[in-house]
Amino acid sequence: MMNNPSSQAILFEHLFWLQTLGDHGRFIFSNLSPKEKDEINRAYSFITIFDQLLDQSRKIKEPHQIVEITSTAFQCAKELREFKLHLLSRHLIDKNDFHFPPTFLNHMVNELEEYLRILEFFHCENSLPFMHPLHHELLWVKDAQGHANALLSGFDDTETELKKKSNEFLKQFRDLYDKAVELNGYLRTGLKEFPALCRYNSEVEIKINMFREFLCKLRQLYTTKEGLGTIVPLIPDHMLREECYFLIKLSEVSNVKMPDCDPTRPRFEG
Repeated sequence: MMNNPSSQAILFEHLFWLQTLGDHGRFIFSNLSPKEKDEINRAYSFITIFDQLLDQSRKIKEPHQIVEITSTAFQCAKELREFKLHLLSRHLIDKNDFHFPPTFLNHMVNELEEYLRILEFFHCENSLPFMHPLHHELLWVKDAQGHANALLSGFDDTETELKKKSNEFLKQFRDLYDKAVELNGYLRTGLKEFPALCRYNSEVEIKINMFREFLCKLRQLYTTKEGLGTIVPLIPDHMLREECYFLIKLSEVSNVKMPDCDPTRPRFEG
């Protein structure tokens, strides 16, 4: 039975990350030119692999199955990392027919490396790592900044209000990230907690929750075709799950409240 806390904790990570990496495969696949046949085939293979691993994770009932899925997921995630870095390298020095910017890939590598770090730690310690709040904020606030920027490029020019709102979030997350960098430097004093950090955590919580509301609106608009542009419902849905995961991880190590959401729920593609 799955009543071991460490087994339940790593299963939660698998259910979130395997679906997230399956999304990444879909985003890469849909943004490759038809000319990039080899890359398209590789992207599709990763979609298949991570969908299968996710399905297997949802059926896990015994702890020994956790060990097996963790080993397989670790290897597959490393291979996906190499593929992303291969695409990033081509973006930087080779001719290519990619319809996504290099920073799009770079942020996906950042996320994947977080999953690999969690899996490595679990393999060695049979538990999840306890990380300082700023570890999560440096990763996920920067990611939220990238989300806001990606949305901007997907809105039709006539969607001026949506563009304005997304641009506001972009600026706010950029400022919050810059502040996180400075606060992280303060940790060299040996202090792990101080009033300004608690205030910062609360600021992040407020802004991420506001962004989640915006993403819910976008998912609805682009599901009903009321929104104009190139955004598909999976994009805000993917972002919603990531912001939810971020707040959960932050709530485990700070004064932030546990959010009322589930980052492991099935993806919504419209």
